[in-house]
Order: sequence, then C-alpha cells, then structure tokens
Amino acid sequence: MEDIFYNILWIDDEHETLTGTKGRAKRNGINLIPFKSLNSGMDELERNYPFYDGVLLDAKFFENEDDVKGTEDTYNVHRAKERLLQLKKKFEVFVLTGQAEAYEDKTFKKAFTKVYKKGSDEEIDRLFSDIKVAAATQEDTQIRHSYKLVFDVCTEKYIGELAGQDILNLLKVNDETNIDNHFNAIRKVVEDLFIAFNKFNLLPAEFVTPGVALNESSKFLAGKASDGSLFSEKGYQHLEETHLPKQIAYYLRSILSVTQAGSHRSEIDLHVRTIKTPFLLKSVFFQLLDVLAWFKMYVDSNPKTGNWVKVETATELAEPAAELIHGKVININPQKGFAFFKPDAIGDNIFIPPHLVANHSLTEGMPVQVEVEEYTDNRTNELKNRVKRIYLR
Repeated sequence: MEDIFYNILWIDDEHETLTGTKGRAKRNGINLIPFKSLNSGMDELERNYPFYDGVLLDAKFFENEDDVKGTEDTYNVHRAKERLLQLKKKFEVFVLTGQAEAYEDKTFKKAFTKVYKKGSDEEIDRLFSDIKVAAATQEDTQIRHSYKLVFDVCTEKYIGELAGQDILNLLKVNDETNIDNHFNAIRKVVEDLFIAFNKFNLLPAEFVTPGVALNESSKFLAGKASDGSLFSEKGYQHLEETHLPKQIAYYLRSILSVTQAGSHRSEIDLHVRTIKTPFLLKSVFFQLLDVLAWFKMYVDSNPKTGNWVKVETATELAEPAAELIHGKVININPQKGFAFFKPDAIGDNIFIPPHLVANHSLTEGMPVQVEVEEYTDNRTNELKNRVKRIYLR
C-alpha cells in the first residue's frame, strides 16, 4: 500500500530555518506547506481549502510576507482563527510555538486548545500524532485517500489542482440536483486533461488554443474510428504508435457524448429529469476517473512525443512501403506489459513494446502483421530489432 500523506498549511515566519521540523513531519506522513504571514497563508487556504487536511500556526507571525523582523504579533494568530471560521470546511487548529508567554498563558490556551512547544521532541511527536488523527476524520481527506490514484494526477505537474477540486465536489454528489452544472464540471476536467496532453507534447497546440476543441481532440488522440479508418483533425493525422488504447478512446467518446452541449443534450436532460437519479452522471464520471488514472501511468512511461504529421504533407513525409511480416503474439508479460512476435517463417522472436501491446489489446496467440525497425539499445549500444507497427489480421 502506498504511503498516505496529509497536507498541512503552516504559517510561521521562521519556517525557512526549521528544515528539521519539515523533514521530521515528512517522515511522519505530513507534508507541511509553509507561509510566513497571515495574509499569504490564509489567502492560499481560502482559495484551495479542499486540498488541505489541517492547519498549523505559530503563536506570533507577520501580517504580510514583506514585513520586517520585529513586527510579528500574536494578534495575527487570532485573525487567522477568525478567517478559518468563515471557511466552508472546518479545520482543527494546532499551534506550535517557542513563545513561553503563549505556551504557558491560560487565556491563550482557552482560545487555542491544541498548543505544542517548539524544541521538545516529545511535544512534536504528540503534535504530529494529533494532526494525523484530526486530519483522518476530515471527509475531504478520506475521499482523497480513497481515490488516491485519481488525486495523484490532480497536481500542477499533470492536470492541475483546480481539477482536483471539481472531482472532489463531484464525488460528493448523491442526487440529481444541479445535474447540468455537474455535467459541465466533468467537461471542464476533460478540457484540463486535453490541455495536459498538449503540455506533454502529445497533442498539437491547435487543439487547445485559443479554446479546447473537445471532439476534435478526442478523435485525434484515438487516431482512428471503430472501422479502422484514420481520423484527420485540424490538419493533423496522429501516427499509430501513440493512438489511445481502445478502452480509453471509448471512455472519452462516451463522456463527451453525454456532457457536450448541443441538441443531443436535450435528450440527456429529459432522461435525467424523467428518472430522477444520478446514475448516468456517476457512470460517465467514473469513466473519467479511470481515464485520469491511466493518463498518469501513460505520461510517467515517457511515451513518444510529437507523433503526428500534417495532412497536407503526409504524402511527402510518408515512409516507403515497409515489408510486413506475418506471425503471432507470444509470451505477454502481465507485469511489465511487453510481449514477443513469433514470425510464421523462420526467424528469431522480436520484442513488442508495452504501448503496442496495450494500444492493440494484444492477446496470447493473436495473429498479426508487423513492421520491424532496428534500434540501438541504450544500455549496451547493441543494434537490435523491435516491432514498430502492428496491423491486425
């Protein structure tokens, strides 16, 4: 099981000197996200409160990030508490301080019941234990940990934290109210996904600027229709090696057919109003979650990028017709995803990369035709052969 981490917003004007505390927190499954001042920390929390599992404050800190040393004030911790009470999500507030007047003051400890002393190993161990107990009871935290594979892709590296907030809200939907808004939220996450495809150079910029072309992006990424004919979208043709796996392409078609605006949506809306359940919404939403989990795995596998040609120059760029070899698929590795091609004629078995196995849903013994290419093994510098393209027989 993967380690669970709790995201804790931390306001302490001296946090840059407390690297030991940050490291110790990390070892205890706590990710401290630090700010120096009231306004910077609380502004962040007010914008992105679903992302956080708890709040840790010093007893005295700056009001603004550019304040000078000596202007720290305990008044700011009380202002932080007031702003916390205005949030839709309620947090238990923890205070870690080296200020004896705060730590020992009875009035202060009436306002803040969870106060811990800096510099005390025993106190800090107790603090981290109490933070995790409180954070684990948060509904948002429980949801994010239950759907960890999905929320792992909702970071700025992949599709962004705003998509994570939309997904969190959608996971809480239990009825048919505001169904149109929920469909729009799903469509917005698909837009974030296609923007991420472009960010990783897996989709040309023309598909996401000035706006995201949802249907065209879906078709381009799928590469070809169910009858095998190739799609040409916005002047581009996607080369077969990086076509979406069939199941992922199907999911995206299904999601967009339900969530897209247009005449078809009136039928969808009538259906939802008639049966008064959230099940259609849930079905396309969970298809989306499967796509997102796949997307992170796919991007992390370092797929080939920029794998397309301009339609008008496709003839010029086309390679000479390659010899196709007949044979069958053997020795599929279920853990690593690769397989081997056994020619019908005499010859050695040839390596099939994992992305081709997945994209074509290859099975043991499946008859195929393949195009083979020569490449240099990076580890040994040897020239080897591998399957470049597959054509189903």
